[in-house]
Amino acid sequence: MPKPPLSVSLGDGGCAFAHDPNLPVGPAPIAWLPELSPGTLILETAPGGFDHLTSLDPEQLGSVVGDHTDDEGRELVVIDDSGELHVRLPADQTRTRSAILLPPDISFELRLDVALRFVRRLRGQRVKLLPAALRLTSFQKQRLIQLLHAFDVHDAGGGPREVAAEVLASDHAQLPSVEWKDSHARRKANRLIHDSIALVERGYLKLLRGL
Repeated sequence: MPKPPLSVSLGDGGCAFAHDPNLPVGPAPIAWLPELSPGTLILETAPGGFDHLTSLDPEQLGSVVGDHTDDEGRELVVIDDSGELHVRLPADQTRTRSAILLPPDISFELRLDVALRFVRRLRGQRVKLLPAALRLTSFQKQRLIQLLHAFDVHDAGGGPREVAAEVLASDHAQLPSVEWKDSHARRKANRLIHDSIALVERGYLKLLRGL
């Protein structure tokens, strides 16, 4: 009797989740993996020759709404009107000789912008914590809520009619089949379903990267 095919994890040899799977999901801020989020500032301990440096303390920036410590270090979440800045500190952080780590990845320019804003804020300058590319506009927030609502309807077994009725609040959802087929509401509902699936299936990573 043939054996069923083995399922292959996308995370073999690593972690495929954008959110740390070891952390619970709840109302607290999400702890994004720093390699996926340029909005996460990574602090390390500078070499010994930089003994004159002081600690870059994120708690000086304002309201800390999240604070989590694990085996790899500590992550603080600081907010202002531009959004959430995540700051990752090493496990052996001694609050002295702080340095900012800037991996030269695809998001290097954004990471550099975030780092400059962080330092300027610590120096007392009135700058926003996050660059414009990492801030969600009101329109984007409304659109994301709509997409997640559409995905929930679709995931529960609903089709375009249900999305049109529950998400778009469109009376066209009650149209007879012939009229419904050519309706604007049906086309919009189908686009919502398509885009919502793409968003949930890792499309949201573009938001993290400011794309």
